[in-house]
Amino acid sequence: MSMSKSTLASTPPPLMAHSQWSPAPVLKKISPLLVFAVIAALPVPAGLAQHSWYYVAIFAAVIVGLIVEPIPAAAVGLTGLIAAAAVPQFVLYSPEQLAKPGFSATSSAVAWALSGFSNSTVWLIFAAFIFSLGYEKTGLGRRIALCLVSALGGRTLSLGYAVTFADAILAPFTPSNTARSGGTIFPVIKNLPDLYDSKPNDPSSRRIGGYLMWTAVAATCITSSMFLTGLAPNLLALELVRKTAHVELSWMRWFLAFLPVGAVLLLLTPWLIYKLYPPEVKRSPEVPAWAREELRKLGPLSRREGVLIALVVGALALWIFGTSIMEPATAAILVVSLLVLTRTVSWDDVLADKPAWNTLVWFGTLVPLAAGLVQVGVVKWLAGLLGAQLTGLPILPAMLAIVLAFFLLHYLFASVTAHVTALLPVMLSVGAAIPGMPMESLALLLCLSLGIMGIISPFATGPSPIYAGSGYLPAADYWRLGSIFGAIFLGVFLVVGVPMLVLFG
Repeated sequence: MSMSKSTLASTPPPLMAHSQWSPAPVLKKISPLLVFAVIAALPVPAGLAQHSWYYVAIFAAVIVGLIVEPIPAAAVGLTGLIAAAAVPQFVLYSPEQLAKPGFSATSSAVAWALSGFSNSTVWLIFAAFIFSLGYEKTGLGRRIALCLVSALGGRTLSLGYAVTFADAILAPFTPSNTARSGGTIFPVIKNLPDLYDSKPNDPSSRRIGGYLMWTAVAATCITSSMFLTGLAPNLLALELVRKTAHVELSWMRWFLAFLPVGAVLLLLTPWLIYKLYPPEVKRSPEVPAWAREELRKLGPLSRREGVLIALVVGALALWIFGTSIMEPATAAILVVSLLVLTRTVSWDDVLADKPAWNTLVWFGTLVPLAAGLVQVGVVKWLAGLLGAQLTGLPILPAMLAIVLAFFLLHYLFASVTAHVTALLPVMLSVGAAIPGMPMESLALLLCLSLGIMGIISPFATGPSPIYAGSGYLPAADYWRLGSIFGAIFLGVFLVVGVPMLVLFG
């Protein structure tokens, strides 16, 4: 496809080669080790065990490694996991645990290290990549992308809003945001950048690919908070609130409480991304006409495209209506099997899908690493520190502090479900200990933040690693954007949501 220079911004020239030695690459490679050494050498904070502090040092080194990427992200996670599992008696288990009769630190460490690969979300993420492969191999993804571009492709911003509202339409009926965004939205929009000569893992990724991918991530985080049924851990949170705080929250109560925040964020976010992470392609008036001509050349749907449509619709139906019959990850793997059995994609295609296998290893290692923080008592220790600091504060500042801590502590988790399980009962108990605390309002604020906190890191929610592995969002950009939009989302949530909740209940 050829386009005028006015349509596509030229690719930036490569950086000039430097003959002088620079310490930056060396510092990048050793920075995780330096972080580990510094933290491990510091005195252990009061209330935390020595082995827990060593584990904190390993986890911090992994996070630094994921940001600077001295080696690929999956290898960073795998290295951190092996480092902890290799010396479990020093980082994973207390002397009391090691002294128990029959306890084997080595076998327990192996079970812990491999636990991520039995996590259903990890396999749902993998299946989403294979869905994307099906769209690519059959040509259906290109066909749908061409249809979308022919209608809205004259302006990049309009494509951003199309992605956002597509997620919002699916969200009330799809409890898994990984299935919704990773398995339904991503396979389609992955085909859009190429139509504008925007390639993954290339300087041209910023032409339009980076904008579309980040918009999709942000949109699914918003809709995951907006609807009780938009995120599976929301339902778990509802049950924990009922048991811990004895508060009942209905679907409509949830929706109306977040609606002012959700409406603002859904309308502003594509535009904010357009300004803060601008695509190089802003307008391309000739592209819709070209897309219509390409659609004409494609002709009618092929048999393989028809099979893929039937399988994807079947998966979507199971995700929406069949969760009581089949877990979303099981439904996704079933469809992957059928894709191979019907020769819609070949097994060789699956084996050759490096991003899928890379992300499987990456997220499969991050899940146990993050769970280890709970296992060694770090999360409980942090929550105890928070409770001690809130003593004597007025109700509103204390409530905001609890919500802020709950949100920021998500940096320590690779799963919203794990976050809810480990922290929600603790935070509710901290709030209940403060005289006069309105528990329904606190419970709502904590629960409503679960979706939007997924924006902060490349592993914060199920779809995150899918978009992080797309090739359009470099690690440094993802972390930077996560911080910026995490602050924006939290700011709007507190500035708009809290007053509305306090004023109108």
